Amino acid sequence: MHLAFINNLYPPYVVGGNEMLCDEVVRALRARGHQVSVLCGRGVNLPSHKDLTGGLEIDLDRKEETFLGGRLPSPWEAVRLHLFSPYSYGVTRRWLAAKRPDVVIVWNLYMTSLSPLVAALSGHAPVVVHVCDKWLYYSLFDLEALLKPVAPWKKLLLRAARRALQPVLRHWALPHRLIAISEFMKSVYVRAGLSASEIEVIHLGVPTSEFAASPRGPRTASEPLRLLFVGSLWEGKGPQTAVRALGRLRRSGIRAHLDICGEGTGPFMDFLKRVIVEEDMVEHVTLQGKVHREVVRDFCRSHDVLVFPSEWDEPFAAVPVEAMSSGMAIVATSAGGTPEAIVDGETGIVVPPRDPEALAGGLRKIAEDDALRLRLGRRASEVAREEFDLDRYIERLEAYYRRCMATN
Repeated sequence: MHLAFINNLYPPYVVGGNEMLCDEVVRALRARGHQVSVLCGRGVNLPSHKDLTGGLEIDLDRKEETFLGGRLPSPWEAVRLHLFSPYSYGVTRRWLAAKRPDVVIVWNLYMTSLSPLVAALSGHAPVVVHVCDKWLYYSLFDLEALLKPVAPWKKLLLRAARRALQPVLRHWALPHRLIAISEFMKSVYVRAGLSASEIEVIHLGVPTSEFAASPRGPRTASEPLRLLFVGSLWEGKGPQTAVRALGRLRRSGIRAHLDICGEGTGPFMDFLKRVIVEEDMVEHVTLQGKVHREVVRDFCRSHDVLVFPSEWDEPFAAVPVEAMSSGMAIVATSAGGTPEAIVDGETGIVVPPRDPEALAGGLRKIAEDDALRLRLGRRASEVAREEFDLDRYIERLEAYYRRCMATN
């Protein structure tokens, strides 16, 4: 097959797991003999590859201000970023005309507008939209819920866009083939009015051979519990809640150390460091910064518990599945689609979001019951291999794309 992927970012421009997963899928499909072309935003550090085009109207070298809230856009910029960019529409039309793919896969257009999707749907190839989060929901139905305006004039402007512009965009950009990353994400789009029969749930996969289960024995009484957090550092991911839970854990007499892997904006990092000081956890928290995946893999082997304290509606993240594959015990929140992988008492411990006391309670259970830690890790590793292996994921995507070609 000749597959055309359209995405906002592409490595090395990474904000979260979404673009990393897209890259992993592209590479796996190429390894299986498919021709895969990619269209994304523009960046000077994009790899030189004949099938990678940085052409959409979004500057990846200004990633922090665009994607991480470094600068508020003007009203016209907001329209071009979230609703429609004539420039990106033209680029996409020309790119697809030159590539002539068998299937177009729209991965994530957050901050890239709906224009690439409109361009793709106006062509002859079947179009598949991956919804790994709510980007399509916000752009088609409720931009106000995404931007949360405070100024009265901005509220009026967004309400006008919701009533006048978004119905027009729904007419031209409403897809009929969607792959949702979780049952939770499917439910979001079904509630918005899309047909459940047009949405197929395919949970992501991870390279379980790379994240192999490491031998884990009992901890000695003198060893601190080694906790790991991996993810983008912003409030919705909950690293501040992990630090507060660690403070409660240590004040209850349990020795533990937390490694935090990830990067965030300057203001959030200042906030997180204040929380660490307020909790008196400076000696017990290490900010590792952004680390390569190989380092994450090694941490999964060396640490005891993955802390996954998301407070936003987490669609379905790769990090917990990688930790499962490695045989780690996991304490996660019930937000979003996470409970579809982390089943309380079977493959981990699930607690309510935004609750440091509950998170500390889950960690305390594991700290005080070594047999529980080992049992959860073993079962998590089995489930990861049975249900979330990368090869199986790619096979399901291949089969879906072929069905689209056959029924177009």
